[in-house]
Amino acid sequence: MEHTAPMAARRMITAPLLHRESIGASYHVLTFDVPEGSDAQPGQFAMVRGAEWGDAPLLPRPMSYLTGGTTPSILIKVIGEGTLRMGRAEPGEPFTLLGPLGNTWRPPSRNRRPVLVAGGVGIAPLLYFAKQIAADGATPLSIYGGRSSRDLPLEDELSEISETHLTTEDGSRGTRGRVTDVLESLLDAGSEVYTCGPDRMMAAVAAICAKRDVPCQVSLETPMACGYGVCLGCPVPTTDGGYLYACMNGPCIDARLVDFSRSDHAPRKVATTAGGAK
Repeated sequence: MEHTAPMAARRMITAPLLHRESIGASYHVLTFDVPEGSDAQPGQFAMVRGAEWGDAPLLPRPMSYLTGGTTPSILIKVIGEGTLRMGRAEPGEPFTLLGPLGNTWRPPSRNRRPVLVAGGVGIAPLLYFAKQIAADGATPLSIYGGRSSRDLPLEDELSEISETHLTTEDGSRGTRGRVTDVLESLLDAGSEVYTCGPDRMMAAVAAICAKRDVPCQVSLETPMACGYGVCLGCPVPTTDGGYLYACMNGPCIDARLVDFSRSDHAPRKVATTAGGAK
């Protein structure tokens, strides 16, 4: 299966932060004011950086769009200096956004039900996609996992538009375990899976889908410096022995094209390596 081509040409803009919504201590939704609008579609991403950061941190961060339009937004988890500064940003602070970058999720097939499998901040492109599916009159099935209930940001929004199953490793919300513990029981011949989250989670989900001969698309998440194929910093091994680049050939791509066994993404054991938060 071929992945979808980018929907719009990328452009660099400087936009003020409209507002920041904190979700617990670690997660934040940043919404920007872009009067001319953004053509970003579900699955695409932007390279985001504070316009007043100076030299440190130097590189922008790749972030999936949570929404597009005149108020595009992203979901972040504070894990380093860049996201820490984003998590402290105040309304009016200027940011540079280069996007939309990459391709979109493949549209659901008419005769299959979309199954969305998310881990942690991997919910962002899938929630955007779920809203699009719901607007088209369908109800996706969603499985959302985290280490604990604190690692399920935006679960309420997801539950409003999909049949949602939650998992947590500590049992604090939903089913105790990982997304793969629930996935196998919910798959059938009419399923079509889309997944985004920790690398090992996506590898485990892809393995289950391959075993069941269920179509699966993953959203590749790799470090990158440019977002459009110049730095060559985001290679992903493919099943034909070569490589693809997550920014140009992805991030959304057929899981069968990715050789997880030649990367750090390979699950040691499907039942014990999936799920969790990023």
